[in-house]
Amino acid sequence: MRLADRYVFAELILPFFIGTLAVLLMLVGTTLYEILPGMLQQHIPANVVFHICLLAIPEVLVKAIPVSTALAASLATNRMARDNEFTVIRAAGTPLLRAFAPMFVFGLIMSGITFYIDNNIRPWAHGEQQHISQYVINNLGTNPVDIGRTFTQGEYTISFATAQKISEDTRRLNKVIIIDAPKPNTPDYAQITTAETADYANGLWTLKNTVFHHFTPDGMTDLDAVSPTGTFRQQVDFTNIYQPLQMNEEANLSADDLRHRKATALAMGNFTEARTLEVARQFKYSLSFMCLALAICCPPLGLRFARTGTFTGVLLSIITVFVGWNTLLLLQIIANGGYLPPMVAAWTTDIVFAGAGIWLFRSQE
Repeated sequence: MRLADRYVFAELILPFFIGTLAVLLMLVGTTLYEILPGMLQQHIPANVVFHICLLAIPEVLVKAIPVSTALAASLATNRMARDNEFTVIRAAGTPLLRAFAPMFVFGLIMSGITFYIDNNIRPWAHGEQQHISQYVINNLGTNPVDIGRTFTQGEYTISFATAQKISEDTRRLNKVIIIDAPKPNTPDYAQITTAETADYANGLWTLKNTVFHHFTPDGMTDLDAVSPTGTFRQQVDFTNIYQPLQMNEEANLSADDLRHRKATALAMGNFTEARTLEVARQFKYSLSFMCLALAICCPPLGLRFARTGTFTGVLLSIITVFVGWNTLLLLQIIANGGYLPPMVAAWTTDIVFAGAGIWLFRSQE
């Protein structure tokens, strides 16, 4: 790498790390404030809360690195253009695209790092979060703890107000409502069972002071039965219910896991799920390579408006990231709905931004 390339590359390092640190602090802080009330109610130790925040960093970095790449490219271009350093480089006979090649290489490196974090470290962090969820379950106090949840398991939707630990294997849920969904293609309404308590152990639910309501197709009850006890079997993974961070399940899987699950879904004839998994896989790649697209798009914008001040470079990078991020989200929703092929939806934003950057470079040559 020649001297000019090393110089341009070095200009990106400081604003990149400052931008990454700033976004990291903001997003991890947001995560902390989201989970802190529940953690305090559950009397979770401070070191566990700190562990949760650490495990949130990989997900945050996947979002922060593209932002920081855009910010670094815009600020470095803005500073060097105002000091006429690019004028000197071009006066030496270097084409504009070649002068900015170190920024493209930087964007490509950041894309690789982002993909590695999203594809390898983030799934590992998700697994560690499940261990913390198990800690929450294992350390429920003997007094009821106000951590009510509503969750769906099998054909049941279950709500409860508080929970407590009865023994090493048994957890008691209080003020329970169990909704038994109606079978497909039947006019029946859901059947609802309420219980004062429900003791859960190894898939067996033991209900006390239960009231059973059966509804007719017109929504009226035709049977209300009271029973002191009742039982039913339904295995429940409480670690999923007590996830400290609520996240998109597909986003926590690696590209290989998404591909294997897609193949399984197709074999079972579940084409909707297969499409969702393929969309998640394609966007896992395209989100990472957004760093490269932004490294191509932001420099010519910063070069064109360099004389208006440093703030303009920051503003342009923020606007560019905002447009790119929201376009990605919109196209992901459209692809999940089946209106666009997953690959087209995932890569359109990257291609458009990179193409716009190359066009701006050529127009300023």
